[in-house]
Amino acid sequence: MFSLTSCGPGRKNPSDKTVREENLRLQYAKGFNISIHGNYRKVSVINPWQKSSGISLEYYLVDRKNEIPAGLEGKQIIRTPVSRVICLSTSHVAFLSALNEISSLKAISGAAFVSDPQAQKAAASHDLVDIGYDQGINYELILSLKPDLIMAYGVGGDVTGFINKLRDLGLNVILNGEYLEETPLAKAEWIKFVGAFYNKEPEAGEYFSRIDKNYNAIAQKVQNVNSRPVVMTGLPYKDAWWMAGGHSNLAALIHDAGGEFLWKENSSRESFVISLEEVVIRSRKADFWINCGTVNTIAELISTDSRFAAFPQVKKKAIFNNNLKVGPGGGNDYWEQGVVRPDLILSDLVKIFHPEIDSSKVYNFYKRILE
Repeated sequence: MFSLTSCGPGRKNPSDKTVREENLRLQYAKGFNISIHGNYRKVSVINPWQKSSGISLEYYLVDRKNEIPAGLEGKQIIRTPVSRVICLSTSHVAFLSALNEISSLKAISGAAFVSDPQAQKAAASHDLVDIGYDQGINYELILSLKPDLIMAYGVGGDVTGFINKLRDLGLNVILNGEYLEETPLAKAEWIKFVGAFYNKEPEAGEYFSRIDKNYNAIAQKVQNVNSRPVVMTGLPYKDAWWMAGGHSNLAALIHDAGGEFLWKENSSRESFVISLEEVVIRSRKADFWINCGTVNTIAELISTDSRFAAFPQVKKKAIFNNNLKVGPGGGNDYWEQGVVRPDLILSDLVKIFHPEIDSSKVYNFYKRILE
């Protein structure tokens, strides 16, 4: 996992150039890096919210059995391995589950939405507590839990105010920016980021290698297909349609599954707004419609807008939604386990787009939307 330069006894401190050579090897992820500096590790998160530029947040990881090295005064130091963690996104729970560290999860925003069975059990027994959302965050409860680490995420730069408030309380907060990555494997590779805080870099690397191998083996099956079905996604909200960007994870999944995203020419990795009228026009070119909100039937879909009845995908019943596994609280496992298992999502999409290659109708996250 690491490409290291020798730093044996009696050697001088490594130069900046040497430190750069000691970075954790990343295959896809661009939003973080990890470097080894003798007896501590430096974790950097780069541009961790939408439209951020030139931002680097740095965390210094020191094993609990080691003394804090000189020269780290004023840095955010996190003692590892962490054992008491709070997650502010259910997506991050999947990383803990993959590392067999759900027992370290003590609180979350939205416990009712958790899909992981072990986390659900902990929530039912009140071993996992809900600390609330946004302005309703319960700071007193967070303090009482004495967390080693709070894993947060940022949609915009205003998250820094929230982070600073928690840090003023003496708490360690990190930003996980996996959702900003452009490809599914880049998102999944953030397991190496999470693994570092548990001193589980080897385990994280082995886990990711398996997912990477599975994903690419599936993608290889459809690499040279004769035709690529055109795919549209999403559902409108208050007359505005937030469409996945042409460089988004979803666009990459569609391509890797042998499909063609209807808005592939878009250059954004983030969602963008288009008019419903434009979708109505473009929908004529699409063979499939996927990821259409929370709908479970075609009747529900048409009830949101009567014009959908004329869509070719509706007439052909070529609609598949990613809500096969939704818990009693409304949590969708596609947004949780799917983050660390993009190979399972890709497998579903290949079955949908290319049944001539995989005719199985057993899906992991998708289901066909019928009457």
